[in-house]
Amino acid sequence: MIVTMRVDDLLVSGRISRNKALRRTASLLVVMLMASGRLPAQPQKPAPPKTKTRLALAIDQTLEQGHDAVLPPHVSNLLGISPQEHEVPVKQFVEMGALIRGLEVSTAEHNNVVIFVEDRAKKETTFYLTSRRGVLRRVLSVREGVGYGRVPNKADKDAFEKEKQDLVDKLVPKHP
Repeated sequence: MIVTMRVDDLLVSGRISRNKALRRTASLLVVMLMASGRLPAQPQKPAPPKTKTRLALAIDQTLEQGHDAVLPPHVSNLLGISPQEHEVPVKQFVEMGALIRGLEVSTAEHNNVVIFVEDRAKKETTFYLTSRRGVLRRVLSVREGVGYGRVPNKADKDAFEKEKQDLVDKLVPKHP
């Protein structure tokens, strides 16, 4: 359907200014385009990315196949996950060795992801709180049972990136 309208047709004895006539014409055109389906009524959201990061795939795999576990109340509190010092149910992937490394994903809030490294010989554990996007949010060091939470510094960020990459490589190997 094609509708042709001249601005002069909307001018009625000088009662409507030329600017008002132009606005009415534009409004009428927009309504007609929306009615014909050529102009969406609401702006469309961009399509979500079709590919997931390897970290997101590792998190999903841990949620699907990981072991049921809990993040202890004091650890969840110092990381800022549970302000009331409650246990946080997680799904967990753990690699046992001289160092114990693991990935824990909160079953209630999948954006709370904890990567940890435990050295039993030194009685030290480091917890890295991150997100599905892999952004380091907080670091917790536990030495001989005493926890020290902190905002990540450069050394923390470097160690986190190394641990994250190591776990992702084990859970979601690269394919050539």
